Amino acid sequence: MQRANVSTRQRQYIRCCIKRRWLGFVLILGTGLMMGEALTVAKAQSLTADPGTWRPMSYADLQRPSQVTATYTDIWKDAIEENNRNYRARGDERFAAGNAPVTEAHFVIWSARRSVVLSALNTVTGCEVKSVDRVAHVTIKLCPLRMAVYEGVQVRTLEAGRACFLEPEAGAAVDTTATAAYASYDVPTRTVKIGMIVNHAAVDGCSFNVPLH
Repeated sequence: MQRANVSTRQRQYIRCCIKRRWLGFVLILGTGLMMGEALTVAKAQSLTADPGTWRPMSYADLQRPSQVTATYTDIWKDAIEENNRNYRARGDERFAAGNAPVTEAHFVIWSARRSVVLSALNTVTGCEVKSVDRVAHVTIKLCPLRMAVYEGVQVRTLEAGRACFLEPEAGAAVDTTATAAYASYDVPTRTVKIGMIVNHAAVDGCSFNVPLH
């Protein structure tokens, strides 16, 4: 992955976009970060409008399998099972009825020929802490990143390195107009750009370019 350059003007636009267009974004606090609504990859989906617009990433809780999170559970099935095994190896059987604590962040691009899901997985055993911001009440982690490419009935899942993941303090209220992970798709270069702002400032080491080819 190549690092993306985020200018002051871009950060201002991102904050404006988040504040004006994404106030409906929902923050659910629990064992991890669960912001926004999960989308299911299905055939009947509208095309992504203005893919180059910076958008906050959506989040899903994968502890309890459901239809709306099935796409992301499938992308990370092996990693989720490994995380479950790690919990059981420590004698922790509290999550026998579902998965051990696991959350996911994703950015979805719909097109006429191909759909792409860029997804990061947050688990205790699979991520490492990058930094903690007490003012914003979040922990920034480095977590594994995957890309799933859907073309008709064919699906390709590719490893895409690691990406930053926002996890709020338990019970904390996070200002999503000032602190958020975001993404956009550059059509000419077929590249997904991802990044993060905390307290209105871009986080060093959390901006990347992920080429789809």
